[in-house]
Amino acid sequence: MNPRSILTLAAAVLLGLAGRVQSQAPAAPKSSLQLLQAMKTQNQALLDKQTALMTKLDELKDQATQIKFLSKRG
Repeated sequence: MNPRSILTLAAAVLLGLAGRVQSQAPAAPKSSLQLLQAMKTQNQALLDKQTALMTKLDELKDQATQIKFLSKRG
């Protein structure tokens, strides 16, 4: 690759990353109750993601077992 194409690629990467530089932190809660509610919401979102991941992993495990079984038959 020539230096010009490397420079162009680097500039494109930097511009792509510059658009994503934003704080994703929500505004600070004003009371303890709001803080607890925010924590509960974040925890529930995390639990939902983990549940979805575990379901997907179980499906992959089942598929791997089937592939292993079928490969022994053939």
